Amino acid sequence: MEDPLRIGSRYSTTYGTLWKDGTYFPRGTEVIVVGLHLDQGFCVRFPASADDQPLETWEDWSEVDFLADEGSVDLPNRPLSTAVLAEARDVLSEAEDGCHLHLHDDEV
Repeated sequence: MEDPLRIGSRYSTTYGTLWKDGTYFPRGTEVIVVGLHLDQGFCVRFPASADDQPLETWEDWSEVDFLADEGSVDLPNRPLSTAVLAEARDVLSEAEDGCHLHLHDDEV
């Protein structure tokens, strides 16, 4: 992605995201940027909610490759492996509510 991120713009995720509550979004999920901050990075909203609140997260600027132009990422052809899912859930069980992990293609 060559253009700067813009609030209100839609992007595709370049890897999967697993939330502590078990919600999983595969690579290619369409998200919207809802905030930008010089120090905190960028905030993305996923297409779901928990407890009537949208699933949003702040990502460090170092994670900007998490986003690609809308519609430019092919959806995965294979499901998330049960071993990776179990390991990720184990890691997230110790995390605070609202935490998530990014799962890259070479991990699934």
